[in-house]
Amino acid sequence: MNKHLIHGLAVGAVFTVMITWVAASDALAEGGLALLASIVFGLSAGLCIGGLIAANFAMLAAEEKVTKEKPVTSATPQTAAHVHA
Repeated sequence: MNKHLIHGLAVGAVFTVMITWVAASDALAEGGLALLASIVFGLSAGLCIGGLIAANFAMLAAEEKVTKEKPVTSATPQTAAHVHA
């Protein structure tokens, strides 16, 4: 589970940096408050998207944990409908 959380945080951080750079690169020539506003906007958008990515990895880890604890057999309800007699 920790492996997925670390990967999610790393991928989220990469997206945050990329989005912040794209937002700030447009305002580099302007400088001043335009640059500051672009960086703040980029960080907020990047953190939102990065948080969603990290949450997706955390959900994947939780799903794998449940699967490892309870093996799926033909007697479980989710696969019983697909077993042919």
